[in-house]
Formats: sequence, structure tokens, C-alpha cells
Amino acid sequence: MKKNATVQNYLKHISFLFALPTSKKFDAVTLEEYPFDAQLLKASSLYQRSRQLYLSLDGKYSAKVCSTMRSLSAQDLFKDSIEYSPILSEILWFKDHAAEVADPEAAVKSLMAYSEISVFHEQNHRILWRLLPPAPKKQRDFCRYLNFAESLVVTLDLALGDELGTKVSNSFEQVRAIYRPGGVDKWSQLPPQEYRQYLYALLTATYLLLEMVHTEDIESAVNYILPGNKPLVKAATKRALELSDLFIHNTNQQWQTLFWKQAQTRLSGLHKASKEAVWHLPEDPLDLQDEFLLAERVFKFFGL
Repeated sequence: MKKNATVQNYLKHISFLFALPTSKKFDAVTLEEYPFDAQLLKASSLYQRSRQLYLSLDGKYSAKVCSTMRSLSAQDLFKDSIEYSPILSEILWFKDHAAEVADPEAAVKSLMAYSEISVFHEQNHRILWRLLPPAPKKQRDFCRYLNFAESLVVTLDLALGDELGTKVSNSFEQVRAIYRPGGVDKWSQLPPQEYRQYLYALLTATYLLLEMVHTEDIESAVNYILPGNKPLVKAATKRALELSDLFIHNTNQQWQTLFWKQAQTRLSGLHKASKEAVWHLPEDPLDLQDEFLLAERVFKFFGL
């Protein structure tokens, strides 16, 4: 049967990823049947660091078939247990037998529906709760807190793409093993100290997006908050604006509306022994300042 573009694209990317090297030294921490986990562990020190940090929290994994929709509504972001669909063998079989499948496009859609959750992203949420100060009580204050946390996790997604490089990260992103591909501009290739400035700009632009600042105002706002490097800000803002509109306007907003009280209760439990003061982000995002000290703490913790 003639393959259509969707099937050809999927086969191209999974064939490329299966051919990437793996290493036996990561066998003990590789998730059984999680697609391309072994390849990511070999390819990225940031991916390795995230796995080590999550396991140091006594984090657990549960190999259960998990659709995107069920994960978004049922995964507990504050429980140190992450579900993933164990379908690596199914993907490998499809790579070698796609021509025998009656409707290969439907098969690709089925595989993607159960393999779109990034364990890296989920791990980083759990790690991050321990790095952040206690959260405020009022709903709007708390939602700003959640948006900044989400922006940090999204920035780590972007950093992973940068480390993997454009070609490799694009294939991982195309099969949803990661959420964001690497940057194609010079800023993603900067030395560590300068690169962190780029990460701050990505973080700020993402936070402004989640705070529903008009997209046409974001670049000038980031330049105000982080003055002195307009070319870097321009590139970072352009890349941040690639974040899914569906996530910004639907998924994130709906999740907070449904679960903010539950999230607040769970975070209070995680932070009950904390000696830090409750962290209130400024009502006006243009007043961001001390937040970058916290971001620096996070990036250093992840080795960035």
C-alpha cells in the first residue's frame, strides 16, 4: 500500500531515532518500553540530570497505557509517580511492518495518541516544586505562581532541544518524545554564562504569554525587563511565541480553573517544612526582578 506523507514522515523519524546510539551504563535508569528513552539518556546530559534528580526524590514510574487526554486530566503533578505508555515494541514493529498494515495512517494516529506525554517535562514539574518557595493562598496570586513554574519547565524543554541540536531534537519532537525542538539561531549555541541570559529571556517571554499579555507587546516588555540585548530578546521572543495556542488559551487555563485549590493543598504539604517566605509574584509582570534569582537557582540545579 502506498504510504501517505504522515506515514512517511513518522517512519523517517522513528527510523532515525532507533539508529541513534545507546549506552549500557544507563540501563539501570532506562524506562522499560518508554519510546526512545535509552537514546535520550545517551544524547543529553540534561535529560540524564533530570532523571537522576527525580529518582533522588524517590520518584516512581508506572508503565500504563496513558492517552494524552487522560494524562492532562488525571496525572497528579504533585505525586512522585509518573505514568507512561509502554509502547516501544509496538513502534518498532510498525517501523518494520508498516507496509502490511491495512490503514497505516490510522495506526500512526493511534501510536501518537498514546505516546505524546514527555516524561522529561513531567519529571521536571515534580523536581521544581522542591526548588520553589511556598505558594500564596489567593487564587490569582497562586495562578501567577503556577504560570511562572510552568514557564520554568517549558524553558527546560527548550534547553533540552538546544542540547540535542536541531536535527536530532526535531525527530524527537516529531514523535513527541520531547515537547520542543532546538533553536536554529546563534543564541542557542552561546557559552554557558551568555546562554543563561537567553534562557532568562525565553522564560520571561513564556511567562508573559501564560499571563495573557498581548503577543505584539511581549518583545518590548521583555526588553524592558531584561534591557541591553535587543537581538537576543528578539530571537527568544520569536521562539517563545511558538508555544501552542491551544495550551496557552485552553489547557493551561482550564487546568488551573479545575485544580488550583487541589494544587494549593498539595503544594502546602510539600512546603510545610520550608523556612522560606511565601513567594508572591508582582501583579504587574513588568516588575519581575528577584524572580531571576530563583530562575538562576533552578538552572544551576539542572546544570545549565
